[in-house]
Amino acid sequence: MDDIKGGFATTAAAMVAILLGSPFNAMTAPYVIALAEKNYSYEVVDLIGITWMILAYPFVFFAARAGIIAALTTAGVYLAYRFI
Repeated sequence: MDDIKGGFATTAAAMVAILLGSPFNAMTAPYVIALAEKNYSYEVVDLIGITWMILAYPFVFFAARAGIIAALTTAGVYLAYRFI
């Protein structure tokens, strides 16, 4: 049962990351870049901006995967208690 739940969660999280990775980056990048501008030179700020853009997708993926697994587990426990 874990294989099915994990496979579904991974597939669904990949779809969520594709859909929400760019909006997450668009909403958070100005804050990350502003913070980097206070502490680093211009060249490093560009590198941090690019790195943040690349890392936005894994952040969204793993957060979505954890949320989906938690939701599936909660739904399974609820159904188990409901039908016992």
